[in-house]
Amino acid sequence: MRRISVLTCLVSILTLLATTVWADPFKATGRGKSEEAAVGKAVDNAIDQAVQQLLDDASYKKNQKKIEKALKGKQRKLVVKVQQEDEPEFTGAGYEAHISAHINMAAVEQLLNSLGLVQQAMGNPRIMILYNPKLPQGGRVALSRSDLGAFFDNSYGAMVNVFVERGFEVIDKKSAEAFAIQVADTHDIDVDVDKAAAYGLKYHADLIVYYQTAGIGAETEEGGAAGVFLRAQLINPTTSRILSSKDVESRIQSGSLQEALYLAAKDAGAKISQVMIESIKRNWEKERAGGGTFIVVLEGVDDAEQVSSFRDRLRSYPDMDNTRDRESGGGVTTIEVKFSGTADEVKSAVLKASKEMGWKLKLVRSEGSRSTWKRL
Repeated sequence: MRRISVLTCLVSILTLLATTVWADPFKATGRGKSEEAAVGKAVDNAIDQAVQQLLDDASYKKNQKKIEKALKGKQRKLVVKVQQEDEPEFTGAGYEAHISAHINMAAVEQLLNSLGLVQQAMGNPRIMILYNPKLPQGGRVALSRSDLGAFFDNSYGAMVNVFVERGFEVIDKKSAEAFAIQVADTHDIDVDVDKAAAYGLKYHADLIVYYQTAGIGAETEEGGAAGVFLRAQLINPTTSRILSSKDVESRIQSGSLQEALYLAAKDAGAKISQVMIESIKRNWEKERAGGGTFIVVLEGVDDAEQVSSFRDRLRSYPDMDNTRDRESGGGVTTIEVKFSGTADEVKSAVLKASKEMGWKLKLVRSEGSRSTWKRL
């Protein structure tokens, strides 16, 4: 009876209110000097398997000690349910237990995120956060210039805090402010994605989070109440492609309208960051791995006949038949290549085509899937 009660006691602790979370089963074996120790070690080994499912081998081995320290004492938070495969067996030197543990994968991922390890496994994309400082037409609140600045300081600051806490490198605030000033000086309500992408490339960003206020309102209710509606896009600056577009809303009631508005901006900024990080996790590895859209920029080339000949040579290479001119003029030509391979293979093809045409090209700049070449 004692053997059954040991596991029953542990299971009762680990399964409280844990029937609706995302949990995956892992079978594991543990050894210890007592039945309790053997079961506990088996559960630890199951958690370790869950960690390895979320990280690549290199990241896991590099950070194993850091992970073990972070996992210590976290069984109750990470384990949803434990099932005994058989009774713990006495081996002579101690006990051996075989269990099946359902692990809360969201909690494991959250712990790894707090260590910045998921971002490391993704390759630590360099993030630039840009914003449109103009409020939407029809907003129900009047803001002074200083209020407007504080509003975007709060939303931008909240976003940076979330990204930095999760281990991302964020490009400095001055660049975002410079972009906002440029936007404010234009007469456009919306900023073209290409403009944001070009700005991101200037500062060598891997990904851009571009956001704007899609709705804002405030009213007096026992002090102040404000609502903020933010819209954000995740952009690959190399291809000007929108990888994700999300909306979030925040409603805050506080002591004054001004305070409520600032708090709502901060809350909405934090929320949009969480949503964008999930989008990055889903998209960045695919974007970085190749097998997508590549941009080739040729400086010193814009003759229509030469451009056509160069493009056709690229098209003749295996798997590069989906190649087209994007734009040409002013001594610069941009060519788009849809290819299932890597950026290095595209560069090799560019050099091969230029050699066949008797050109000498120098690689001026390389940013992800975009390469810029100068004809000598």
